[in-house]
Amino acid sequence: MATGERTRPQAPDTPGTGADTSSGQSAGTGGRGRGPLPAWVLGGAGVVTMFVCWDLVVRLGVISPDSVPPPADTMARLAELLADASFLGQVLQTLLAWLVSMLLASAVGVPLGLVLGYFATLYRPASALVHAARSIPSSAFLPIVILLFGLGLQMKVSLSAYAVFWPILLNAMYGVRDAEPLMLTAGRAMGWGRGKLLSRIVLPSAAPAIATGLRVACSTALIVVLSAELLGATSGVGTVITTYQEAQRPDYVYAGILIIGVLGMLIYYGVNLAERLLVPWGHAQRGADR
Repeated sequence: MATGERTRPQAPDTPGTGADTSSGQSAGTGGRGRGPLPAWVLGGAGVVTMFVCWDLVVRLGVISPDSVPPPADTMARLAELLADASFLGQVLQTLLAWLVSMLLASAVGVPLGLVLGYFATLYRPASALVHAARSIPSSAFLPIVILLFGLGLQMKVSLSAYAVFWPILLNAMYGVRDAEPLMLTAGRAMGWGRGKLLSRIVLPSAAPAIATGLRVACSTALIVVLSAELLGATSGVGTVITTYQEAQRPDYVYAGILIIGVLGMLIYYGVNLAERLLVPWGHAQRGADR
């Protein structure tokens, strides 16, 4: 007996729909669960690749072992240098020159950059002078510096401090100029003086740029110190490398170069860590811009 009710016919199941679709989505989601590899894994893979390529080039005879020794020999000489107290003393001489030059350049460059950047009447004429002076390489002053200070620590410090003074100064100036104008206007409207404006608005705004200048300067200072040592200083890692180069011991030369690379890497990561702890807002902003 008919009831008068009509039922809607159901469409037949088609492949790839229904339960199959949900299972496919879950499988696809699971496949996308892996994140990128950590930075230290990629860095370690790059180092291993470099040593493998180095060893292959030497073994295949592409480069003579007299010019580029095998990695195993170089690492053996590196261990000998690290166990030598006199060599470690030379490493400390290099680091001392680097540290003193950074302290001198920072102590003068940061305050001067803040002043030149804050006052518009000083910023415009000083900007042209700074750009002209920073284009002169520090090596151009090498003969004068040798006449003034000899070949000791003062020579290395003066050349390195001159080279890194300009990026520190410029970044401090630009950091101040990039301070938010609306915040400065609001501070003045509340009756804040110049001291309070500097401490509450200008310095926090300029801190990331200052940190960037210091980070760049740290690498530059090490390069200039080592260059001065290679050109004729009386102490430091560069003088040790020059001595072994004259003795035709490339294994020790490359071992010294590797030690310099490790020093540069430690300085880089140390400065990055300090920036992350002292200027966390700048580090976060730099990461967001990438």
